[in-house]
Amino acid sequence: MNTKIWILAVGFAVFLFGCSDEETHKYTEVTAFNFIQGTDKSVVVSFGENPQNHYSFAIKKKDIKKGTELFSESKNNTNFDVFAELNEQTFIRSSNHATYAQLSVVDIDKKKQIATFKIKAQLIDLNSKALKKIDETTVKITGSKFMALL
Repeated sequence: MNTKIWILAVGFAVFLFGCSDEETHKYTEVTAFNFIQGTDKSVVVSFGENPQNHYSFAIKKKDIKKGTELFSESKNNTNFDVFAELNEQTFIRSSNHATYAQLSVVDIDKKKQIATFKIKAQLIDLNSKALKKIDETTVKITGSKFMALL
């Protein structure tokens, strides 16, 4: 294959992959842990590079249905949570800082066992006061991990 054609083909493939809003994460985990206070059961969904560098959100199981939209400015909505563990720093929402979190349940397909979430946030490390912005990210949960959501 001609070098120019090969370079163009690889460049085009990278361009297409970069334009896709489908994101894959090396690490995904669903833990049936009642992180959110109250009587309703909740789960924690973690995603990212590995267990030491990941983002997480906690959501009540009753809210895991297509169309659910959750938003919190600072920490005014306690019905869900978003946090991160990155390079030994813990990032959280704070009622005393300019943080926010947005979580959407895009789709729940029980037949195919696929749950699709979108998450967006700005969190703070209270020790260093560093802010961490999470651009809109798509998280897909499948298979046995999907079953832990229900």
